[in-house]
Amino acid sequence: MHLSFIRITVLLIIVLVSGKINAREKKSVQAARLGNSIHIDGVLSEDDWQKAETASGFVQLRPLNGRPSSQITEVRLLYDDTGLYIGATMLDDKPDSLRIELTSRDNLGMADHFGFTIDPFNDGLNAFGFFVTTRGVQMDIKTDKDGFEDVNWNAVWKSAVSINDMGWAAEIHIPWSALRFSKNEGQVWGINFFRSIQRLREHTSWNFIDSKIRGEINQSGELTGLYNISPSLRLSATPYLSAYAENNGNDNSWKNYANYGMDIKWGLSRSFTLDMTLIPDFGQVESDATIFSLSPFEVYYEEKRPFFTEGTELFSKGKIFYSRRIGARPSGYWSVKFNPEVAEIIENPDNTQLINAVKLSGKTASGLGVGVFNAMTANTYATVRDTAGNTKQLLTEPFTNFNMVVVDQSFKNNSYLSVYNTSVYKPEPGSAALVSGTDFRFRNKSNKFEVSGIFNLSQHYNARSTPDFGYKSYTKVGRVRGTFQYDAWLNVETDNYNPNDMGFLMNNNDFATGTNFRYNIFEPRGNILRMLNTLSTRLVYLYNPRKFSEFIISGSNWTTFRNHLTVGGFYSVRPVESNDYFEARTPGRVFIWPSSVWVTLWSSPDYRKKYLVDLRLGGWKTFGDNQISMNAEIEPRLRMSNKFLLIPEVTFNYDANSKGFVRDSIGFAKEKLIVFGRRNITNLTSSLKADYIFNKNTSMSFRLRHYWMLVDYLSFYTLNPAGRLDPSDYQRFEDFSVNAFNIDLVFKWDFAPGSELLLIWKNALFQNNRNEELVINYFDNVNKMFESPVHNSLSIKLLYYLDWQQLRRREHRH
Repeated sequence: MHLSFIRITVLLIIVLVSGKINAREKKSVQAARLGNSIHIDGVLSEDDWQKAETASGFVQLRPLNGRPSSQITEVRLLYDDTGLYIGATMLDDKPDSLRIELTSRDNLGMADHFGFTIDPFNDGLNAFGFFVTTRGVQMDIKTDKDGFEDVNWNAVWKSAVSINDMGWAAEIHIPWSALRFSKNEGQVWGINFFRSIQRLREHTSWNFIDSKIRGEINQSGELTGLYNISPSLRLSATPYLSAYAENNGNDNSWKNYANYGMDIKWGLSRSFTLDMTLIPDFGQVESDATIFSLSPFEVYYEEKRPFFTEGTELFSKGKIFYSRRIGARPSGYWSVKFNPEVAEIIENPDNTQLINAVKLSGKTASGLGVGVFNAMTANTYATVRDTAGNTKQLLTEPFTNFNMVVVDQSFKNNSYLSVYNTSVYKPEPGSAALVSGTDFRFRNKSNKFEVSGIFNLSQHYNARSTPDFGYKSYTKVGRVRGTFQYDAWLNVETDNYNPNDMGFLMNNNDFATGTNFRYNIFEPRGNILRMLNTLSTRLVYLYNPRKFSEFIISGSNWTTFRNHLTVGGFYSVRPVESNDYFEARTPGRVFIWPSSVWVTLWSSPDYRKKYLVDLRLGGWKTFGDNQISMNAEIEPRLRMSNKFLLIPEVTFNYDANSKGFVRDSIGFAKEKLIVFGRRNITNLTSSLKADYIFNKNTSMSFRLRHYWMLVDYLSFYTLNPAGRLDPSDYQRFEDFSVNAFNIDLVFKWDFAPGSELLLIWKNALFQNNRNEELVINYFDNVNKMFESPVHNSLSIKLLYYLDWQQLRRREHRH
């Protein structure tokens, strides 16, 4: 018995150690060519499945990184001339405990799921991901070297699942037309399989992903055995029809109109795809979370329009492509409102009309990626009635052409070098804006150390002025692997660097350097499953003239305990006074901020619970005066059933004695005065999100958001040349409040692969009150808010996916 015990012990040690060793080896699996047909029904009953090689031996990604999975998963791969077949068997010793939450497409929720990523060029830089839940809900993504996931990317593929008394199974068919790959006769792709067991909060992968190494797709295994695969003509079109009924709230009349257009995808080769959108309609896109900013900088809003979020990873190089510039508010929108010759505004469009947009992107077998983007917007006119009673049109934005070209070469060890150029051309005023640059990253053989950087040159040409040039240079070097990671960086932006015709930059004229230190605990220690810690420093000067701006020390913590409660915090300290050269809105003038500290704490319970609450509390305080800020955020998550999820949220911010710019004024001696104010700012944002899923193809989503901001000025000052504030007898009334209210209700039916029917109701209100009868009480404010005009929009949109190969097969059958 003693000998048997020793043998068993030794065997267990060998299994555990070999599990660790094998987990760190790059695994390989071979796909077999299909002999017969496969029926995608979620049951792996065909003989070909039993002949295929098995990929197994999954290891944990979380919570116990590198340990063997608690459950067995087996994956087999087949292929034919149409595409790749994946059959997965997920054994489970408690099949009655599978999580089967029903969600909408591209949302895995808390359901158990299986999926995989494919890197057809096997360079660890970009991959396609396909996932399916226990309820058959699909999610497809594109992911890159840094782990950014583009969930907005959609492909047309087939899947089916089945639940049995041993666990569950999934069958998936990915057509070659959904992927991009080289012309090599024998393909070797990067691949990794993933499984989530939600009752255990266990996430596993086939090829081990070491948490100490940055990136996931660079830690994929390999798929071999693919020979003589060639996608047939990749050509698809998605025409749409939409109809609208709108009321702007100023009267009882409704305006009715219809739109039509089309999206086209054309595979020019195995690797390159042309995407086009003709007269697009983005009426179904969720409304922006509008805020009112008191800062001197533009507000950044996330892109939500599908064409501009799908397949744009190449165009993110150099951080000079902000697609919200295309179809944005006309530059002359506000000039119409304040034009003294305008007696009445009949129509003033708040968005320019996008005529068309085109994307060409792909990558060769040698790892050379090429991307070309072009879009055109039409002349935009406001229709007005002048003081003489004449109706006429005023040009608020001329025809504009937007263009970007990117060339990206990938190298070994997840390294790359990119060269790119953007251009914005407006023929009527004869102006052009260009940004050219390079973006690079190089890592050593062990992927332990990295040097990366960006160099951009902005150029502005105008027929009435001399050209203007500026540049940006950013360099970072550091260690990106291991428990302890660090980097140092230097950023230089000249005072005339300006990428904002097609990009987004809050401010230029920056000469800054800093360091980042990360100490991460990936292995469980006591009651802690995982802990991430950061410490950063940042020293900022103006580029021209070279003057000190600010010094910041900041850090964060993110900790997950064994009960899957996650807590964290963030702090930021300015130990010395800061010189703000932007708040005064006047070149050369400075405003001095006192030293300050900012602290935020947050907690997030185990998301397996039906009812839970996410919390965030924070505060900011200056030293030397009495500026204080407090904020709180509460977000309950109420899973009413496996089909119904409610997420109410309330965010409260209160700034006491906040000091900031008010306006420019004229003194008694006709001198220019810069007026600042001391103010109390109340900000309350409440929202409600509700999702009801009828089945995996039909869902309804409801989004309600109310944003309220109240600014109460207590006293006024003038900014002196030294950057300090002097008392002022300024008397103008400056208090104001802002209300922004939105409702988005969307019913969506995916009635066929790639095809949708959408019913949409949008309700919107924006109110900026600047009178002496401001409502201070929140609930009284809400009641009064609805006395203002409310914009209502009802619409229906039909999209139908047409695939050339399917049309040909139907034609042959007839």
